[in-house]
Amino acid sequence: MASTPYTLGGFIFDLMTKQKLNNVSLAAIAGVSEGVIRNLLKHGIDMRAKDPDPRTLRLVADALEVDAMMLFRLAGYLPPQSDANSVRAEYLADVFDELPPEKQDAILGVLEAMSDKVDRKATIRAIREEPHSPLTGFDLVNPGIARLMANQLMAHYQMTDPSDADRIEPDVFVINNKWKDIPSKAQERIKALIRHKLSLNYNPTMVDPEWRD
Repeated sequence: MASTPYTLGGFIFDLMTKQKLNNVSLAAIAGVSEGVIRNLLKHGIDMRAKDPDPRTLRLVADALEVDAMMLFRLAGYLPPQSDANSVRAEYLADVFDELPPEKQDAILGVLEAMSDKVDRKATIRAIREEPHSPLTGFDLVNPGIARLMANQLMAHYQMTDPSDADRIEPDVFVINNKWKDIPSKAQERIKALIRHKLSLNYNPTMVDPEWRD
């Protein structure tokens, strides 16, 4: 099968190849049928492929040890945003998180040196100075970050009603941070955004054609 990394099927195929998995072994790890995996590998490549159930995507994401948001976005369950990171960027971010601190600092040092924006340099410098504080340098009331957090929480809890915003648990992770560690002002902004989206009948499991590439 030819690799098509910017489709759901192509992305899953590439991950399976790297992890030396076949249809049967991935199906066993994820707890789904082999036919489900076959269908996923065709998604975005064969127009006859069915849209996957979001619960299936989460199981497969866990089996492949990848952020489920990547699969939700490629499947069309979440709308692409003008400021959203590419799937490649998100995957590289996961790789970065697995590196030891000294290698992370080396990469951040290169980014700081190459950045031509003063505010970006300052943010990277703050991150380097406080490596154990995951929220250092970030403005959590920034619309782009608030929107990303809202989307992750909506997908995680499969929210469909504005009241679902109150289901967020203190220890749930959002952008690799526990909800309880996020400042209360930012929490309220994110919950308000979730309620607004859901009051407009937003459904994180729906598939609108205009969301697709």
